[in-house]
Amino acid sequence: MDVLKQMQKLALFQGVPAKKLKTLSERALYRTCKAGEMFIGETDPAHAFYVVITGQVKLYKISAEGKEQTLNLLGPGEPFGMCTAFAIESFPANVMALEESGILLIPGQVMESIAMNEPRLLVNIIQILSDRLKESMTLIESLALKEIPQRIASFLIHALKGKDGQGMNQLELTVTQRELAKILGATPETLSRALRKMSNAGVLAVDGRSIRILDREALGELAEGD
Repeated sequence: MDVLKQMQKLALFQGVPAKKLKTLSERALYRTCKAGEMFIGETDPAHAFYVVITGQVKLYKISAEGKEQTLNLLGPGEPFGMCTAFAIESFPANVMALEESGILLIPGQVMESIAMNEPRLLVNIIQILSDRLKESMTLIESLALKEIPQRIASFLIHALKGKDGQGMNQLELTVTQRELAKILGATPETLSRALRKMSNAGVLAVDGRSIRILDREALGELAEGD
């Protein structure tokens, strides 16, 4: 794989001078993971910066009682491990491939050295961290204050907006309903019942991973708790 060519396509490295990008590419490593394979375990030593090149991975935590909460789903072009690249030595979450995935690894010291002298890279990283913080706050609010139907409605509206789907009424989930339940902090059975209730109410229609919104106004009201 041509690592430099892949890096040139990523929003993370847009505006970074070619010479510095070449230095990063020469020190970067490329790893592949099979579906279901753990890439990094929580508390594993890690001092690197990672970028998903192909496939999809999830970042998640497991409670002392064994309950799993998905924190992020990341696809091609999306980085993770920014805190371990610059600050801490252990990874704060588990990372698992949901499908066969290719991941770029850049040693933390190399990334830090370039970033300290390249404002454009730092600005790109700050922008990504700002977006992630906003997503995390939305997740915390949803888990703490909303019931399952509200969480589903909020997730669907957010997902459609994220895909520039303001006028779209169709969403193809990139994960199974079991994985979606972990994102929403629900059991698969509870999620299934809530989707069935929303379907019976004429709000949406579900066919496997395909969800079609039948009543956007009702979905919006549900997301707001009305």
